[in-house]
Amino acid sequence: MARTTPLRWRDIANDLLRRIESGDLSPGDGAAGRRRLPPEKELETHYRASRNTVRDALSWLAQQGYVVSEQGKGTFVVHRPNIVHVTLSAVELGLAPGSGSGEWYNRDAFIPANREVTVSPVKVEVQEGTKVIARYLQTNPGSEFISRHQELFLDDRPWALQTSFYPLDFATGGASRLLYPRDIPEGAVAYLGETLGYSEVGYHDEIKARVPDENEKRFFSLGESAADVVFETVRTAYSPDGKAFRLTVTVWPADRTRLHYNDGQVPDDVLRAPGLGPPEDAPRESPPAEGAGSG
Repeated sequence: MARTTPLRWRDIANDLLRRIESGDLSPGDGAAGRRRLPPEKELETHYRASRNTVRDALSWLAQQGYVVSEQGKGTFVVHRPNIVHVTLSAVELGLAPGSGSGEWYNRDAFIPANREVTVSPVKVEVQEGTKVIARYLQTNPGSEFISRHQELFLDDRPWALQTSFYPLDFATGGASRLLYPRDIPEGAVAYLGETLGYSEVGYHDEIKARVPDENEKRFFSLGESAADVVFETVRTAYSPDGKAFRLTVTVWPADRTRLHYNDGQVPDDVLRAPGLGPPEDAPRESPPAEGAGSG
């Protein structure tokens, strides 16, 4: 005869999910915006269930992306931020993310009108470039660069970290505003065109997923689990003579960002609102041992 009552682990999972969604166990406002669930022993006592049954319930919640377990630390409620869809290929040349123009946020990052993007003051440094930066910008290792770094926030929540690099001789050759810790209202690309004659005719993007460093963990409130990763986009801008003149590195938390590219004839509704498929957080009914975790 078919079973007519839910499995015990699912009863526990449903109750914990109810408590999470009601706010009883909602994510906190602390350093990581997370709240730890009661220890397994307490859950066993509270639900009068075996250790394995409690673990099955926690495993299912983790599979759905509601909690994350960390070795030696416990199980934490996961903050489930709204996903932001960024179409990296949608912008005109010279107005791409990191160009110094804020127009792309609402136009091509598809930020709803009721949400607000804010940007920290520019932090400027002169530094000796790494071999990687020198390779991207086609200069010799040990060359000096200007870095311009900003933190991006969406509704006051950390959203992205962005750093652009320029050869130091751009500033000594006439583009001195690159050294000032202030925005360049017309955009850095337009400014370099006015002062040095550079124009952007193309760019190359490299995208990778990686483990965040300690600063990124702090800024984005990420934990230690395998799900706490970041995307890193590296955009190199090129002038008509094939010279790389600008490098922009943007770090996005993978839990709240989806990156898109378009090529060729794409329906207008997809261009206007990418990512509007089935809800990504629609719960699945499979038991803990089956299926893959949610993004």
